[in-house]
Amino acid sequence: MKSALRAAATGLLRHVPVPVWRRLFPKSAVGICYHIVSDAEVPHVRHYSFLDTVAFEADLRYLRRTFGFVSYGELAKRRGGASAVRDNAAIVTFDDGFAECATVAAPILRRQGAGGVFFVITDLIDNAAVFRETEASLCIAAIGRRTSAEVEAIVEELGLGTRLAPPPRAASDTVRAPLQLAGLGDLAEHGPPPLLHWLLTLKAADAALLRQLSARLGVDPEGYIRSTRPYLTATQIRELHAEGFTIGAHGRDHRWLQDLSLAEAEREIVDSCRVIRDLTGQREVPFAFPYFGGGIDRGWLARLRQQHEFIGLFFDTDGLREDVPFVVQRVFGERIGHDRTPDAILRRAWARPAAWRRRGQSFSSRFRRCAQTAERAL
Repeated sequence: MKSALRAAATGLLRHVPVPVWRRLFPKSAVGICYHIVSDAEVPHVRHYSFLDTVAFEADLRYLRRTFGFVSYGELAKRRGGASAVRDNAAIVTFDDGFAECATVAAPILRRQGAGGVFFVITDLIDNAAVFRETEASLCIAAIGRRTSAEVEAIVEELGLGTRLAPPPRAASDTVRAPLQLAGLGDLAEHGPPPLLHWLLTLKAADAALLRQLSARLGVDPEGYIRSTRPYLTATQIRELHAEGFTIGAHGRDHRWLQDLSLAEAEREIVDSCRVIRDLTGQREVPFAFPYFGGGIDRGWLARLRQQHEFIGLFFDTDGLREDVPFVVQRVFGERIGHDRTPDAILRRAWARPAAWRRRGQSFSSRFRRCAQTAERAL
């Protein structure tokens, strides 16, 4: 009974208009995370859905009209000040450092006066290495060209069966429901769901087995990188910075920091920020957690920032949840489903109770104040 009531309440909350939410629980920034914008099929991005140029520009028009934009520099000042400005200004970010950030997204951002932050996986700069998610995506595309019997035979030949766990049934985020969020459609019929789930959730330790699968599927990731050059070059990164965009770090090779020792995690953060600083000349470099920053000790991060003054704000992907001042939370702008508009995405994010809490204030007092505000707003 309680679960049914909770589900009904959640459904109702998701229909509360954004203007009401922004008055109830104002934010110092509304962070939006994208990865790539393209009007063409992108074989190396099969692990999540992405927007075409028309949809992306429509998002920016909505964000400009509803919230306005804030630059990274202004946001850093806000987060470092004694009293936070809470005007719900939007900040647009891109993770992973694909070449389309420079060739497709940046011109649209400039046209809409949006600015933005591009977070780069530093080992991939100048297409110097193969991103394992790129290789996995090429494998997914190759699976789509095979029959299910052929794919099952390859799985058996490589002894992959013992490594493949059934995908979780939950459908709430990229960690738990990659098959739903990748939007693979009919392609899933060509390969067993556990195999696709494994490819969508690869860890660094799976690299050798992934390479064996690539060879068996006829995938040549190095050749693809040489011919396609899917990642930003150093020249493009400098040009983006010269055009007024902020360049951030996204780790050296995009590993889950939670799987690393503190020393390894520190190297991932510090070394990648240092590479971007040396490349662009920025005084400080923001850092976006690969995948998700949940469970990473904020006190440890604060000490890292004290030891290395060039490390800027951290960016996470937990919606509109309140965090420590130097961690900016973001919503994903590339969700699939019947209503992918930024308005719907933000209504769902604001409907989460985690978005209602403010640090240093009890939930009950905050809720009472917001109920009074809602009464006036409605």
